[in-house]
Amino acid sequence: MMNVASILNDVPKPKTSEKKNTVLNMAAQLQYTIAAGVKRPRQDDRPAATVKMDSSVYPVNPSLPRSTSETLTPQQLENIKCPRFLPAVTQNPSIWRPQLILPDSNDSIPLVTREILHKMGDPKLLLEETYDVPGAVPRSFFVVMAHRGIAHSFIFDFPDHAWFHDLAGLRKSAYIVLRSEEGDLWELHLKPARDKANLFGYLCKHSDMLRIIKEQQEGLLRQRRLPLVLDLDDTLVRLVGNETGRYVPEDQLHLCQDRVRTLRDGRRVVLTDHVHEFLDWAKNYYDISVCSLGDQNYVDMVVSVLDPAHSRIRGIYYSARSEYEYICKSSDARRPSKDLLALYAFCAVNDKAPGCGFSLPLIVDDLTHMWPVDQHDNIIVVKEKKNATVWTVCLFPMVQTALGYVHTEFFRQLDSWYSKQHEAEAKGIPFTKDPPHAVGIYKEFLRNSLRDQIANGPPS
Repeated sequence: MMNVASILNDVPKPKTSEKKNTVLNMAAQLQYTIAAGVKRPRQDDRPAATVKMDSSVYPVNPSLPRSTSETLTPQQLENIKCPRFLPAVTQNPSIWRPQLILPDSNDSIPLVTREILHKMGDPKLLLEETYDVPGAVPRSFFVVMAHRGIAHSFIFDFPDHAWFHDLAGLRKSAYIVLRSEEGDLWELHLKPARDKANLFGYLCKHSDMLRIIKEQQEGLLRQRRLPLVLDLDDTLVRLVGNETGRYVPEDQLHLCQDRVRTLRDGRRVVLTDHVHEFLDWAKNYYDISVCSLGDQNYVDMVVSVLDPAHSRIRGIYYSARSEYEYICKSSDARRPSKDLLALYAFCAVNDKAPGCGFSLPLIVDDLTHMWPVDQHDNIIVVKEKKNATVWTVCLFPMVQTALGYVHTEFFRQLDSWYSKQHEAEAKGIPFTKDPPHAVGIYKEFLRNSLRDQIANGPPS
């Protein structure tokens, strides 16, 4: 069970006092004034501290740079005139005022450094002047770092720019790539605070991030489970109410008393038929997460009635309410608020290994437009049972049958794929066959079902 609400929203508060802020402001202004008077190459003539992208690592937006073991010579290091990420820099953090070049627009945004925290064992990073921002990363990347106990090392003022406001509204992070004196590449992930007062910077070595993400993906396959995301409202539950819209009216409750549950806040929901039996079956084959446009408190309350013992839904409790509300007020209100990338960082990996990209997760939802178009193939679309006396969704037999087929066929094909790969390696010949694709197997199931219906002909 993973409740990531606090991880995603409540980044640590800066410890900087008001007095210290004043001092830092004065120091930053003084540093800027002095720098403006020093003769140095024009900004336009200085190359950006960036790394060439490698499209084979993370071709799903965003993509991360390739790590390198190239070391810098002492002469090269001496010629790089910039602060270093060393204990001494914590005494004067405002000395580092990086310029960020935003993707696509080429806008240059200065960052004001408020605090730098250096720990024993931290890398010797070059704090250079200009950095390209490759793009935004989904919040699943921040969850990965939080679970590994990676604490922030930098605090910046929040930039008053539309791109960063969008970043905060969608609960994403940006990152830049820093290099160490040894030539290793480190990512500095910039996470907006909930109140948009600061950006918190988290350091993670690129190779470590890739390894952690792959471990998450490979762990599921070792357990012979696939990721499954379940919508809540109008899929597993429906709220009770007499308002216009999708509610179960009060005067129908006597027809489904065995399915009515009361949430902690006093609201009531009607469970879909046999939902507990469905979850008890699915948990043996799938790692179950839930995703809802309800706020986090609502998601937690509904999960508590679906899974009181916390034995069925062991994945992420994901509320996309914050994203939904931000998008509704934005200039592009048609953007989908749900996203598999926000749940699973491994969906951003496309290295041709088993489970790459969006090939693993399946979604059960009654709406498709809340998900990006490139994830619509992952969705098993459910609808209210026709002619039912009270609202319900039929999870048995069709949804169970589809999920059972996909799981069985995927791991049958995966075992065969691994066997043929080992045979090729033993013979010393290249193995180029693509690994199995859970979403492709689901589409095969749909084709076969339609074929059988056509063969059976219309009902007599």
